[in-house]
Amino acid sequence: MHNNLLKFSLNIALSIGILAIFSGCGSKYYFEPKDEEILGEISYDGTFAPRIGISSVVRNGATLTNGQFITENSEIPKVYLSYGSKYLNQTEQYYLIQNKKTLVLIDKENLQETEIELESIPVSAAMDGNLIAIIFDTNTIAVYDTRSAQIIYRQDNAPATANNTLIAAPYFLTDIIVVPTLDGKLIVIDKQTMQLIRNIVVNGDKYFNNVIFLEAIANRMVAATPKRVISVSPSIINTFDANVKEILFFEDRIFIFSSEGEVILTDRDLNEIRRVKFPFAHFSAVNHGQNIVVLETEGYLITLDEDLQKSAIYTLPSAIDEPTFSGTNKIFIGNKFLNIK
Repeated sequence: MHNNLLKFSLNIALSIGILAIFSGCGSKYYFEPKDEEILGEISYDGTFAPRIGISSVVRNGATLTNGQFITENSEIPKVYLSYGSKYLNQTEQYYLIQNKKTLVLIDKENLQETEIELESIPVSAAMDGNLIAIIFDTNTIAVYDTRSAQIIYRQDNAPATANNTLIAAPYFLTDIIVVPTLDGKLIVIDKQTMQLIRNIVVNGDKYFNNVIFLEAIANRMVAATPKRVISVSPSIINTFDANVKEILFFEDRIFIFSSEGEVILTDRDLNEIRRVKFPFAHFSAVNHGQNIVVLETEGYLITLDEDLQKSAIYTLPSAIDEPTFSGTNKIFIGNKFLNIK
């Protein structure tokens, strides 16, 4: 009798546990502002081509389904990439394109293509003069010299088995090259000697831990993975842990947009100043003009002042179920765009 009662109790507990799991999976909350919180409706400012959308996004650009691409300056050049190619970055002279294991440099003036055959697939790249810093899908990083047509620096890193698709590009400063990795590190290389200066760990998580943001202003460098933001100065490294969706970095302040629908304002040392929460909001894209602009996936546009003291909510024509890319003064949603003033 005792054994039967014990089995019965265990079965009941197991059933309740399973029911709770499935009930939790079926409960999904959405951002639903009250009617009185919505100040009006925002229409898209235009489209750039019918039946064309965004097929892939990197930090500095997006590739369209027809082979064109959007640069970080919100330009769509009259250049059509071959099937399967992806836009990575640009310089004043070249567009940097990935085509399988080949890095293609397209001259902006005459559209002449230079192909650089590589060992693996480049997933991010940046170019300065004759030097190209490259991140491979294997998490190996390298610096390629176009003058000698060879790799002059290479570092193998532990493979990163899963990554956020928003991969930050390498960064060239006056005398150093900073290369983000797919496993949450910044590799700092001396540009003259091609020697490793420093290895900065942004975050050590194993999965979805690539560096998704990297930018330097004056003597301050800010980087982020999906779990942590760091601010690097000549004297100290500050950190801020959050579930990071996006970052905006100005010289004296940093805005962190979290997966929980929070907008967090910090100073450049990552000391928190203020935060605002939009319950159950899922941010799709951010930008800034006179105000901070945030797109929410249920079809809302949120604006905030730079002190996070005031906010306003507007409706968009529809929910956002397409990839987005935020460039200079524009946010692209599929083949539509919003002008940011």
